[in-house]
Amino acid sequence: MKKPQYDITRYLCAAAEISPKFRIKVFEQIIDNTTRFVAPSYGVDVPLVVRHCLRGQMRDFIVEAIMSLVILWAFISSFASHGVLLGIPHFVVTLVTYPLFISFLLRWCNLYIGYRIVAKDLKYMEGKDDKRSFIEAQFKPRIKELEKLQVGNVVYYSGYNPFVGSGDYMDGWSFVCSTAKTEGLGSEQADISLHALYNYINKKMNSLQIRNLTVQDMVYVSGRDIREDHRFLSNPFQAPNPYISDTLVDEIKESQQENVRYYQSVQVVGWQGNFVLSSFFRIHKNDKHLFIEANYYVLPPLESEFYEIDQLNSSIPLGRIVKMGISSVLPAIFYLPFSPIRAIRNGTAFLASWKGKKDDVKQVSENQRFDYGAYESIREMAATDKMQNFFQKSDLAMYKKQIERCFTDSIIEFLDSQGVDVSEFVQRKESIINQGIMINGGSFSADNVSVGNQTNTIINQVKSAFQNSAV
Repeated sequence: MKKPQYDITRYLCAAAEISPKFRIKVFEQIIDNTTRFVAPSYGVDVPLVVRHCLRGQMRDFIVEAIMSLVILWAFISSFASHGVLLGIPHFVVTLVTYPLFISFLLRWCNLYIGYRIVAKDLKYMEGKDDKRSFIEAQFKPRIKELEKLQVGNVVYYSGYNPFVGSGDYMDGWSFVCSTAKTEGLGSEQADISLHALYNYINKKMNSLQIRNLTVQDMVYVSGRDIREDHRFLSNPFQAPNPYISDTLVDEIKESQQENVRYYQSVQVVGWQGNFVLSSFFRIHKNDKHLFIEANYYVLPPLESEFYEIDQLNSSIPLGRIVKMGISSVLPAIFYLPFSPIRAIRNGTAFLASWKGKKDDVKQVSENQRFDYGAYESIREMAATDKMQNFFQKSDLAMYKKQIERCFTDSIIEFLDSQGVDVSEFVQRKESIINQGIMINGGSFSADNVSVGNQTNTIINQVKSAFQNSAV
């Protein structure tokens, strides 16, 4: 098993082994989702996480299949021994004897195996594990497909948020500035090339001394608006294209389309993938003005239970084993009568891609606005809503301010080189950098950042107080 680039992959593999809820979501939205777009999971080895989901799902199927056989045996033996009338109550009573004990024992063992894999195989991920089960071999084409989907330059979203896969909205601002030239430099308005401006910003961003920073041209498209657009959808019964040519990206940069938007994406993967800061910049121009927009999103760390991998040795402590047994009691009781149904559901999960393909073909044929967009990424499925410690919060704020400063400085330098009067832009920049004013409104709280209308109100009150005291 190869060592992943970031630790976050280990924790997601642990989630795949010990969280049935996480596995089900991965199956429904990622593994069996062959028509809709799959959102990128930044800093994650998606194929490796999928392999662990397949293994965990197979264990669940084996448990439910064995329990189904036990229930079937109890049912047949009850009716064979006591007839039709007395067989039913005898069967009900029998369920709370040896079938319940077997159910408890199997679920305990299943959980133990999951934690054993977490403790032994996922602790460092430095050993070589190229073995593939029969089930994994059947999903090999899909796993390779998912690997390619993580390196595209187009994101197809479903719903309101176009930056699917990037986490929670953190902050944003926008304003309009003039492109009028400095007095005495000829024509009134400068002819600004957006392509040249973005390239200049790209160069400046890459010069920042920030580890794990990447700058990429990205296009964001609504999954409902591509049915007849062959630039993005080659076959209406297959997932949209994750990659388009650089020439087409450059065309979208200059053309201002309503349903297709270009953004310059700047990302920083921090703390071994435990958080990802994504900055999205867009510049729109007309004859006299530039509209400048910035949006910041953050992928926070995972749920705390998935980090328990770091607390386990190769041998699981007795206390942890006892806790596994206690946590297996209620599932053993509640899921016992439904084991046959759960066995069918878990078993058909491996066949759902074929069934789902038929359903999608029907939906695509009947719905001309079929939504090809993604809901969320693997990384988002397991994320919490806050940072783990003070230093993570501090680093997040530091990266954001560095990137924001570089972005605004780059625009000023470029416009100044084109002879544009940048005095208005400098004023706007100082408001953003020094005071943290967000012109768009709205708010976000990440335990370290709080911006929005309330912040603007406080700043204005402070300004008024200083002005009144001066008088």
